[in-house]
Amino acid sequence: MRRIGLFAAVCAVALAGAASFAAAANSWQGTWTYYNAEGAVIGGWTAGCGSDDKRWGDTSGSNKRFSQGCASQE
Repeated sequence: MRRIGLFAAVCAVALAGAASFAAAANSWQGTWTYYNAEGAVIGGWTAGCGSDDKRWGDTSGSNKRFSQGCASQE
């Protein structure tokens, strides 16, 4: 009986870890929008959205904002 309890506990931890990983993976889908010092959009990077994935403009700066989801940006 003790082995069944241990097995159930291990399965529960593995299931929780898998669910947590899936939730984290879904948060990778979205678009980074890059801005210059004046606040104008200078580039973007869409990731995790399949055929919509792309980079455009200047994506080298650190002044950026993330929008979650895979809505069309065009």
